[in-house]
Amino acid sequence: MRIKRVVLKNFRNYSDLTWHPHPCLNVISGDNAQGKTNLLEAVFFCMAGRSFRTSRDREVINWEEEGCFARARIERENFTSSQEISVSMNKTGEKFFLLNGQKQNRGKIFQPCLSVSFTPTDLDLIRGSPSERRKWLDIELGPYDYKYFYNFNQYERVLSHRNNILKNYGRGNRSKLTEMIDPWNDQLFLYGSLIINSRINLLKNIFPQLKEVFSDLTGGKEELTFNYLSSLPLEKGTAPEDTVRLYEETSKKKINEEIARQQTITGPHRDDIVFFINKTDVKKFGSRGQQRSVVLALKLALMRMFYREYGEYPVLILDDVFLELDRQRRNGLDNLLRGEGQVFITSNSSLREYFSGRAGFYRVEKGKIYGGEN
Repeated sequence: MRIKRVVLKNFRNYSDLTWHPHPCLNVISGDNAQGKTNLLEAVFFCMAGRSFRTSRDREVINWEEEGCFARARIERENFTSSQEISVSMNKTGEKFFLLNGQKQNRGKIFQPCLSVSFTPTDLDLIRGSPSERRKWLDIELGPYDYKYFYNFNQYERVLSHRNNILKNYGRGNRSKLTEMIDPWNDQLFLYGSLIINSRINLLKNIFPQLKEVFSDLTGGKEELTFNYLSSLPLEKGTAPEDTVRLYEETSKKKINEEIARQQTITGPHRDDIVFFINKTDVKKFGSRGQQRSVVLALKLALMRMFYREYGEYPVLILDDVFLELDRQRRNGLDNLLRGEGQVFITSNSSLREYFSGRAGFYRVEKGKIYGGEN
């Protein structure tokens, strides 16, 4: 998959831009606050229908304007003609998606996401709270199971109702609480179990790619593993059909605690992942370079998973990726980027020592882009 042309109108500090990226590597340099990350955000916006920087997408609109649009013409491996994706948005945050000029549902175009991004804030995947790791599972890995989003949305709906019951009836009559909460329990156990089983299967599927990428990134000197930490007492080899039973048993044991805390404390919304390098917890004891390497490996493994499913690589977006990487890891990343689709990289330096002769080099100044030579 390759982007042939990007057209932006009133997107961040790009009032009007038409850009034809390099088909392989695009290295974008420039001083701070000139628009390097804004340009990557715009590319991602075209390929994902959302921003990677904010949950309030209307923030991408130039503050003096009423709306914006981002358009990309792409070539795909298994399509006989190019496709044009357009995402427009008004000040209220309402978005409109077009594929080849025809209005489409967001999920029809971007399921799964056509781009994989790495930004400095993605380091929260390792350094941050469990919610950051669950977000990666739900948003980035989950789409590789076509039933995941449906089950996830159903679970969120049931969880919300159940929590409201615990808040409104938890301090009152116990029989009334039981009467109100029982109809929701079966759905909670069903959809929660489906999510947990799906996550475990997806992690098993991505692990070979993750292990291989991380080994290449570190020159084979470090081994990456992980544990999925469930709020259920799952054991290795637990059959999927046993998850519902375990969920029900665990929930019954914790109902008094749930009443006291007025919230559901068992289920996939409480789960976590722990990553290890050479059997050492990366969050607690890993260096910043190691933590960055784990996140990079997760992103690159997603690319390979996409390739395995669809026969092409998604667009890869890397913002300040070389920061905090030692030479070994920089060289490993350089090798990994050879031939794996179209890549967009930002840096405060030109990075010609790594990519000379096989990349387009661009400089951004005040919302304008210059260059393009190899």
